[in-house]
Amino acid sequence: MDGDRGARVLLVEDDEDNRELMAEVLEDAGYQVLTAASGAAGLRTLAESSVDVVVTDVGMPGMGGLEVARAAKEIAPGVPVVVVTGYTEREDISSARGREVDAVLVKPVDPDALIATVEQVVRTRRPR
Repeated sequence: MDGDRGARVLLVEDDEDNRELMAEVLEDAGYQVLTAASGAAGLRTLAESSVDVVVTDVGMPGMGGLEVARAAKEIAPGVPVVVVTGYTEREDISSARGREVDAVLVKPVDPDALIATVEQVVRTRRPR
C-alpha cells in the first residue's frame, strides 16, 4: 500500500493510548499525523493547518466526534471525516453519513482497516 505517502491526517482522540496507537499505525503507513486530545483542540488545529483527512473518536467528553465532524466540514468543506465509534448502528452516525461523515470505523479499530479507510477517503478527495 502506498498510502498516499505524505498525506496529512488530523487524529482527534481523547484516550491517550488509542491516540498514540492509531498515530503510530498511520505514521508507519507513511502518513503525517497531527494529534489532538479534544474536539476543540482538533478544530483549532484544523483551522491552523492544512490536512487531507480528519479521524475523530465519536465518544469524547465535551465536544463529541459528530460535533467535530460538523464543525470540520464548515472549516474545511473538502476534507473527509472518518469517525471511530464503539457503536455500529447509532442513528445519529447513520444520518450524518454522507454529509458530515465520510466513513465509519468500529472499535476496536483494526490497524489494516484504519489504513485502508484513510487511504480510500484521501484518494476520493484527491483522485489520481
